Amino acid sequence: MIPAARRPGAWCYNPRVRPPAILIGTALWLGACAPAMVPMPIEPFPDVPVPADWNPYSDDWAIIRTPKVTAARLVYFAGTDVEKTLAAARQMLTGAGWKETRSERFVNAEKFPGVWAEFAKGEDVCRVTVIEGSFATHVEYTLARVNVAS
Repeated sequence: MIPAARRPGAWCYNPRVRPPAILIGTALWLGACAPAMVPMPIEPFPDVPVPADWNPYSDDWAIIRTPKVTAARLVYFAGTDVEKTLAAARQMLTGAGWKETRSERFVNAEKFPGVWAEFAKGEDVCRVTVIEGSFATHVEYTLARVNVAS
């Protein structure tokens, strides 16, 4: 007779450990290791407005704050072409007090046309990069600002 531990299909059974306990323990462990999901607002800066119909792509967002400066990269998808998307960004930023300082057209490595425009407001700088995509227009705001001492 074959001992119980060596029977086919019984090699992984251990009477001291119950499968539900393993599943619950694993779920708790994975939950403790998972990052906390904090939704980012569509406009994290009140003076950097964006059209309500743009979709934020927060997987690529980054905001870095130090005591002296704040730097941010905000990524959106728009359903309009490059020209209309840039015109909407220009209108909203100039309406919030930003002044356009320069802009330039380009073609990226994937052969999609794009344009960037740089805006200034005091010592703060905001660059808007708009690139045509296969399914949507890619919009990226890159912001650098000096923090006001409190």
